[in-house]
Amino acid sequence: MSDDIKSRTSKGIYIHYCLHKGCKNWGAYGFKGRFGTEWFCFEHKDDGLNMPK
Repeated sequence: MSDDIKSRTSKGIYIHYCLHKGCKNWGAYGFKGRFGTEWFCFEHKDDGLNMPK
């Protein structure tokens, strides 16, 4: 996972980015993880499918 800021709010909209290290893309795919919902982009969505629960 990236150490960068993972989420921000903008005008009341929750913005979440891909948690794959070094990726700055929009995290459109959410998966239930150890720390709540964890978000990944299309390219890295398999990371979310394969993460430990």
